[in-house]
Formats: sequence, structure tokens, C-alpha cells
Amino acid sequence: MILRMLHRSLDRVEKPARYIGGEHNQTIKDPSRVALRIGLLFPDIYEVGMSNLGLAIIYDVLNGMEDVWAERVFMPWIDMMGVMKDSDLPLFTLESKTAVKDLDALGISLQHELLYTNVLHALQLAKIPLLAEHRSDTDPIVIAGGPCTVNPEPIAPIFDAMVVGDGESVAREIAQVLIETKGMKRHERLKGLSKIEGVYVPTFYDGSTPPKPLSQDIPERVKRRIEPVLVKKLTKRIVPHMQLVHDRISAEIMRGCTRGCRFCQAGFIYRPVREKPSTEVLDEILKALACTGYEEVGLLSLSSADHTAISSMIEELKKISDTKTISISIPSTRLDAFGVMLANNVGGARRTGLTFAPEAGTQRLRNVINKNVSEEDFIRALQLAKKSGWRRVKLYFMVGLPTETDEDLKGIVSMAKIAKQIGFDLVNLSVAMFVPKPHTPFQFVEQKNLDYFDHARKILLEAKRFAKIDFHDPKMSLIEGVLSRGDRRTFSAVLNAYESGACFDSWQNLFDYQKWLRALERAKIDLEQQLRARSLDEPLPWDHIDTGVDRAYLVKELEKALRGETTSDCRWSCQACGVCNSTVRNVLEKDVVQTS
Repeated sequence: MILRMLHRSLDRVEKPARYIGGEHNQTIKDPSRVALRIGLLFPDIYEVGMSNLGLAIIYDVLNGMEDVWAERVFMPWIDMMGVMKDSDLPLFTLESKTAVKDLDALGISLQHELLYTNVLHALQLAKIPLLAEHRSDTDPIVIAGGPCTVNPEPIAPIFDAMVVGDGESVAREIAQVLIETKGMKRHERLKGLSKIEGVYVPTFYDGSTPPKPLSQDIPERVKRRIEPVLVKKLTKRIVPHMQLVHDRISAEIMRGCTRGCRFCQAGFIYRPVREKPSTEVLDEILKALACTGYEEVGLLSLSSADHTAISSMIEELKKISDTKTISISIPSTRLDAFGVMLANNVGGARRTGLTFAPEAGTQRLRNVINKNVSEEDFIRALQLAKKSGWRRVKLYFMVGLPTETDEDLKGIVSMAKIAKQIGFDLVNLSVAMFVPKPHTPFQFVEQKNLDYFDHARKILLEAKRFAKIDFHDPKMSLIEGVLSRGDRRTFSAVLNAYESGACFDSWQNLFDYQKWLRALERAKIDLEQQLRARSLDEPLPWDHIDTGVDRAYLVKELEKALRGETTSDCRWSCQACGVCNSTVRNVLEKDVVQTS
């Protein structure tokens, strides 16, 4: 039925390739021969979701289980949403065109907070009750994963269960529990899920700050799941019908980061660092190239240049490039000579644009945020890049950082001037508002308001003499901040925004700030109160989530930040953050020895 309705409808929408499925290397199974059917929903459009490596990994993990079939689900674009509502066409899977509501479970990826209203729209299109408490025993079990689950509360009422941390092993364990409890009452199935390390079941906790378990058999704190060794090789890649946002083979080479930038949530919630051995990476890439036909490979991690075998990997990939004509990219470049050397090796013959992230305009403020990059590093790296033939440079900065002054903002202008004087054809500044994130040293600090951003913007406009400036919408950052540090009461604002039509809030041209202001007002949530600083001993909505990093360590790092003191890279000296207990450390040390 769904397939027939699609045949009648796809000529009415933009980019119908988003909805047809049938791609090379997709997984098809006989539904009568599997015990569990799962939909994996990325709550954004096809070309964004198909670029997400995490989705591809979990798809591969689950489909590697003989009695499980995982299928992909994406958010339809606005035109297709209209067609689906007019035609009463339910949200469906790409592989088999099965209605999502007829599956056993639905896994939803929460990559950032501005996707929350999309999740609600997707559930409504799927005809699944929005709230977990309203679902019956026959409705799919709805499970969240992704970085946003480290503060699950602002979106918790939607989910039956939420995965905190790495997903490879826990996905298999969840699938096994769902198979074993099939046919049982929903409450009993959720009880089974709650016994898995890394799984949070919101209905078993109250709505206090932080939430408390409602019975003694439920853990007081949910421990983040950590995959100790990266052994999963993703070799069978789906070949999309259309160009993706990141249209290449993405290979994860390392998870976690040792740099300790105090603003970076990923750097804390993905600790400790785990490297994938270079031989495994190269084997994965070769097999992925063979089954896709792609001509570009991206080496992904939070800091790819820090992999202990990055130089040898690049050398081997260059040899492959000589025969297969592929290009190699890394997501960001370190502000030092080694970083530029890598950029030269991966960039090929065309020297166009290079990206650096100084984050702050003065050494004082870079010390505050623990961005251990000096102005000498900056100048040396740009001079080397220009000498090597790079013509354009993009620089990422944040405004509204703790202790920031006008002198720090003027420092951004000075850095743009230096880049132009070095001789680049184009200097591009990308400026975003700083958002304090849970489980970082800056989780306690205030988030600046729009008046401050307007003030900063006036100062930064001086840089227009030397550079093109792109300002991220600060209103989007304000709502992101409200959602990232909210408690369970914040969900009422999310629900209000959804009911007023808020959708695709991460798309700057579709974000509607007024809808969110009205949603917050109806929920009786004061915006300024949400942006305020938190005291160091204040209970926080995410205190029941144990990422492994001690709260005392975060406080210590904040105090060092306010004194302008830096913390060294934890590869060179352990900072005792709490993550590397003896079990994890032994595994990591063994892995590093094997890698090097």
C-alpha cells in the first residue's frame, strides 16, 4: 500500500530520491525469518542522515545479527510532510516501505538539541503516541541515542529508553532483550532494558533535579557505556541515489580527544581516547572503496592529527591514491607545522581552502578555554600554509566565552588582519555564540544574551576590512542553550514549540525564534533564568548521568580557567578526570601499543 501511494505522490515533491530506497548495499531480509524489526530514525533529511557515520555503524551492527532486521528512516522534507498528511501516508522505512508503527522498535539519533521538534513531528507522522506513558503494549519501543542523551531530561518524556554513551555493544544487548521479552507487558520489557549498563528508562525516575529512581532496583546514576576497543570495521557502505552533505567514505580512526578544551562537550563525553589500529583503518577503507566507487575518503575523529599512526596512514593512502585516484581529507587542521604538513599531504595538488579553529582572539582567553595554541603557532601555520600554495583560510571563533572582554573581541579582528597580511586571497571568519554544555567545566557559567552578541558583532564588523564574516544566528544558540541545560520541565516548551509548528529548527532559514519565545512563555520558563550561571554545588538536571568524568574535576578545571591556567594534554600526563579506571586504562594501553 505504501509503495503504491509513493508511486502516486513522488512527482509532487522535490528530490524524490530521498524516499525511494533500493540503494546498492542496503540490507534486505525476509521479515518472516527475523525475530525483531527495528527502524533507525535520523530526524533530518536523507542527505544529512546518510552522512552520519554513527547511523551507518549501528545499522551494520544490528543487521549483523541473524534474527534482527534494521531499516533506515529519515525525516521527510516539508513538501513531503504535506503530501503524507494529505494522503494519510505514515512514516515508513526505506528498505521495505513498512509503516514505522508496525515495527518492534524505533531507535532515534539525537545529535543536537535543535532536532527535538523534528522528533515529535516524526512520531506524529508515524502515528506513534508522542509520550511514552501513552503507548500501549503493541506500540514500538522508542529508544534514543546520541550525544544529547548526556542530559536526557528536556526530551525524556518521549522515550521509553535512552542510551548513554557508545552504541555498538549496547545495541546488540538491547536487541537481545527485546527479542527475549517479546509479547510481554511494556513495563516488564522496560525493566529488562533498565538492567543494561548505559540504558536510562525515564519512566522509572521522578521529575526532580536531578531525577531520582522510583524503586530500589533502579540505579541512582546511569553509567555511560564505553566501547573499550574500536574493533568494528564498516566495510559494506550503502551507495546513495543522490549527493549527500558529506559525500564520501568516512572512516573513524579514533574516538575521544586528549586536548581538554573546556568548552568542548565531545571532548569530555567521549573520553577516553581509543585509537583504531592503522592496519584496520586501511583495510576498512580499501574494502569500502571496492564496494562503492567513491573517490574521497575522510579520516574522522575529534582530532585526527593526534592519532599516533596518522603519518603512516596518510603515506599508505597516498600510495593507494596513485592507483585509485582518490582524495583524502581530515575534518580539521591543527594550528602547528605538523597540522599544515598533514593538510598538504591530504589536500592533493589543488590548494584552495584550509580551516583552523583558534576559537578566541587573545592568548589570555585561549588559556581560559584551554585551547593550547599561541599566536606564534597561528602565524607560523598560516605562513607555512601560504607558502605551500593554500589561497583561502577559514577561521572559527566563539563569542560570549567566560571572562571575555572587548580586548579579546578586538583580538579576533587582529587575527583576521594578520591572515590577510600573510597574503591569502580570502579570509573567512565564522563566528558563533558560545553555548555552555553539560558535563564540561563550563556547565556552570552563564550564557550571554542577545544584547551582548549585538555588542560583540559591532566590534567584529571591523574585521570586514580584511575578511568575510559569517555570524551564526545567536537566537538559535540561545534556544540550544535552554535545551542543553534544561530539566524535565523544559519538555513542555519543546511540546509547545512543536504544537505551534516549529520544525527543522537547525535550519537557519526555517528557525522561528518567536515560536520558541511563546513556547517558553506558555511553559512558564524564564529565558534569562535558564541562561544564568549555576553555583558549583547546585544540583543539576544531568547529575544522574555518570559520564565517568568526576564533577570535582570539572569544578577544578573551571577554577583553573578563571585563573587563566592551562591543563596539559592527558596523553602526556594523566589529569585524573575519573574516566580511566584501571580496567579501561589497561585496555587502552594495550591498544596504543598494538597501534604504534
